[in-house]
Amino acid sequence: MIFSGLLWYPPAETKIPFMAMVRALLGRANGKINSFEIKLSNYLGVKTCILGNSGRSLLAMLLKELVNLEGNNKTEVLIPGYTCYTVAASVARAGLKIRAYDMDPATLSPDQDSVMRNISDKTLAFIHQHLFGIPSPINGLQAIAEKNGIYLIEDAAQALGGELNGVSLGTIGDFGLYSFGRGKPLPLGSGGAIVGKNNEVLNIIRLGQNPTGSKDLAETMAIRLLSNPFVYGLMEALPLGLGSTVFDPGFQISSMPSLLKKLGQLSLDTLDGLNTHRRKVSSIYSQALRNDYLVPIPAEATPIFTRFPVMASTRRIPREVLRLGIRRMYPRAILDEPQIRPYLSEGNLGTPGASEIAARLITLPTHSAISTQKAEAIATNVSRFLSQ
Repeated sequence: MIFSGLLWYPPAETKIPFMAMVRALLGRANGKINSFEIKLSNYLGVKTCILGNSGRSLLAMLLKELVNLEGNNKTEVLIPGYTCYTVAASVARAGLKIRAYDMDPATLSPDQDSVMRNISDKTLAFIHQHLFGIPSPINGLQAIAEKNGIYLIEDAAQALGGELNGVSLGTIGDFGLYSFGRGKPLPLGSGGAIVGKNNEVLNIIRLGQNPTGSKDLAETMAIRLLSNPFVYGLMEALPLGLGSTVFDPGFQISSMPSLLKKLGQLSLDTLDGLNTHRRKVSSIYSQALRNDYLVPIPAEATPIFTRFPVMASTRRIPREVLRLGIRRMYPRAILDEPQIRPYLSEGNLGTPGASEIAARLITLPTHSAISTQKAEAIATNVSRFLSQ
């Protein structure tokens, strides 16, 4: 009965309290315009953070400043072989070349041998991600970075609120990035933040204009309304590009709109509750599915599970399963995407593990619209799909 009729579940979180959106629109957030920066910094346990209109904007500007510090001979950035195309777009926007390292399909973690083989005297930095908010061990990569004199940047876009050994994800490496886009842990609709151990570098990042963000807030409100399971199926049927992954190095760079800063200030207190719910739903999936389909969680880790990853097969996901919010993620590995190839460095070594992840991975929804009862029904349907 739950999944019959018109119900069509979105794959990821869009919930922001309506009253927070109304108060942000009416200018009733408490404190000064930089209150979100202060509140977020305190939450993460860092001295400061910089807010931008997106995580990709902040990454692009960070890379530009690091090139200025290190000299123009550092022309390559090492990124995960399976990641969001916006990471590759940020490297291209910074005028640098992309080199991809391989990943282990069993853990979604970096293949450290591949990382080592891809480092050269041209390497400026490498990016380590916590995919789906699942903490990925970083100590070995820190040692590699220090030994080779390159920057370690944590992509914590999907991991705000997660921890590894009691330390907030995104604050372990030299720099850390967060995103507030649709489907992220705190889905403000857009925006991003960057933190780092070198505040002097952060302070020289210049993002330009400070837009008001009326349009951004209106879009956030619209997405919040239209993500209701009774209407979301219609949204996906329209040519709006929902859920698509696009490589576009021509994105706009600016500071975070003031209305979204207010929305962030008003909404940050809801984050821990959203993450607790995601972990509860994920525990139901973990108990219902066979271990050989699951991604292991490191010891001493507090994951987020913006979505719950399952290593399935390459066959097409049927409509009755799509209706439950189950999706593939990024359509191809970085080295397999034709639009990215012109921006690759010479001599990329191949990423078969990343290609396998792109072909097999499916994700289950963990967001606030998924009750425990719905999660159990989803697990039953996914088990049936996997066994066919």
